[in-house]
Amino acid sequence: MRIGLVSDTHVPMSLKRLPSALLNRLDGVDAILHAGDLVSLGVLETLSEIAPTTAVAGNADPPEVARRLADRELVRFEGRTIGLKHGHQPHAVQAHYIEWDYDHPAFELFFQLMCAQLPEADIIVFGHFHRSLIRQWNDVLFICPGAIAPSRGDTSFAVLELGDTVNAQIIPLTVT
Repeated sequence: MRIGLVSDTHVPMSLKRLPSALLNRLDGVDAILHAGDLVSLGVLETLSEIAPTTAVAGNADPPEVARRLADRELVRFEGRTIGLKHGHQPHAVQAHYIEWDYDHPAFELFFQLMCAQLPEADIIVFGHFHRSLIRQWNDVLFICPGAIAPSRGDTSFAVLELGDTVNAQIIPLTVT
């Protein structure tokens, strides 16, 4: 099973629409998970035309989007439980790690919080930081697909393949 992972599309604030390069690369996936900051519900409609799509609300989503989406979801594919959450935490908590890279010791707090918020998850997909990551932390595989909206010069999404093994890959995009 192939699952497209996207986050931080910020349509139409940062981008007028989802890039055709993304939509073309997602063609053929079995499901899509969006880790928040859609900004427009039109993003869900577009992605749902490609494959069944599950999304969560992010901190930049306006009330009409946030009311429609949960702040976290659990989905089950191929015998694995995937937790989906944007990743933002209360500002007082985020202040401890937000300025650091994922490998900084302060980020341990983030991984601990996400595991506590999604305790059933074997895999946790998140966004928020606009920086891609694939990391095994304790018994949980963390994946941040990066951001579709250009941020720090990088744009990316991810593909998660589930079967006898688990394989995740970050895919850079060129957005024009």
